[in-house]
Amino acid sequence: MNAVTSAHRLQQVLSHLQAVGRQQVARLGLVKPVGAEGEAHLRALRATPRARRAFAAAHPADQASATRTAASLRRLGAKGDDQLAALLHDLPKGHVALLPRVIHVLEGSPVTGRARGPFARARQTLRLHASVAPTLAAKLGAPRVTITILQELARQESRAAHRGRAAGIDARVRLLLDLDSGVTR
Repeated sequence: MNAVTSAHRLQQVLSHLQAVGRQQVARLGLVKPVGAEGEAHLRALRATPRARRAFAAAHPADQASATRTAASLRRLGAKGDDQLAALLHDLPKGHVALLPRVIHVLEGSPVTGRARGPFARARQTLRLHASVAPTLAAKLGAPRVTITILQELARQESRAAHRGRAAGIDARVRLLLDLDSGVTR
């Protein structure tokens, strides 16, 4: 593992810890909840009440990551469907606890293969979340374009895991994939 990869994984773990810590402080009323900005963004995008409730119930690490990604997309002029895809993408991770999330990040956030060992079931949920996201988004009432973006994102994440970045990937999906992977723009 090279220094850049190690630094990125460490940053991901720290982001997870920060989101969970901030959520605890928010329970004391000292700061806004982690998902407050994402929930406001969902309202602005006219997401369904089901989608907003699902986001509000998501793990703080997923809320924080999705909010950062959607905000970056908005700053870059991305369409609402792209932003909504970013906000819904991690919801299938559900209530997987912090420790399995950290292990998943440290093992390279794989999206294929079968998780084994400690917390295998939870880590398998993390591996498969992108492939489940389009179906969940449809159940939450997302527009067809958002669902299509999530389907393509899942295909590209799987393809990237097997062969590296694919040439010819749709620019909208590449931007979402890069931002979700921590590439800054």
